[in-house]
Amino acid sequence: ADRLAGDPPHHHADALQPGGTAGDLGRCYYTEADAPNYWKLARTFALCDRYFTEVRGPSDPNYFMLAAAQSSIIESAFPNDSCPDLCLNAPSLPTKLDAKGITWADYGGVFNAIQPMLGRPEVKPDDSQFFTDAARGTLPNVSWLVSKFAVSGHPPTSLCVGENYAVRVLNAAMSGPQWNSMAVFFTWDDWGGFYDHVAPPVVERWGDHTPFRYGLRVPCIVISPYARPGYLSKTLKSHLSLFRFIETTFGVEPLNNRDRYAPNMLDCFNFSQKPLAAVALTERACPA
Repeated sequence: ADRLAGDPPHHHADALQPGGTAGDLGRCYYTEADAPNYWKLARTFALCDRYFTEVRGPSDPNYFMLAAAQSSIIESAFPNDSCPDLCLNAPSLPTKLDAKGITWADYGGVFNAIQPMLGRPEVKPDDSQFFTDAARGTLPNVSWLVSKFAVSGHPPTSLCVGENYAVRVLNAAMSGPQWNSMAVFFTWDDWGGFYDHVAPPVVERWGDHTPFRYGLRVPCIVISPYARPGYLSKTLKSHLSLFRFIETTFGVEPLNNRDRYAPNMLDCFNFSQKPLAAVALTERACPA
């Protein structure tokens, strides 16, 4: 089926279950026929097989980590995923980028819950400016892009619709004039409540002594002219590995010890290889 009947439970308590799930929905899976473009990307570029979410919980704490390398919550229980309901008053990676004169943009609202970022022109309300910037070759040095729920593939929405949205985003990035110096990290915010036989390492605990970091695995595909073609990385990585890569690339100081000592993404690249050509992905006709 293109979409599940419901959303597998994926709160913190669910993530503590063996395999990260306690229900039948969490044991569903998709094949290459269900998401052929994802498979094509993984075979063409580099795929991280031991890439863990940062927090043993749902989206919101992982978004905090992807913005600020910290989270004041381990659960999601807020009316809105933005200030004032959900709000973290803390330095974030753009703070460090600003200090070095590194340009950045948030296409879609990762930083709507980071109080110091409210009102910044770099925080866009949606993704429309991304497609314009990609076509013009004016994407900043660092970008975040998060899909809206309806096109995310998040259960119970359509996997096909979600994949088609990713195809549009990636085609825009790869066909633009900045492709030759680009690296895209395509990943998911949380594990979604799906079973995984690989238990996450515990490197940090929450106040009640339950595991805080890491969360369960998600895919991460590294898309770049310098990604190792067909490479399967078995090196442990997490969301903060993306911070570490950015900090290494641009000489930016870490926010704290979490990103300072995070594993890097560098094994997925070979900067001396002949640059890979962009691939043209094709949207599919989705089931009704």
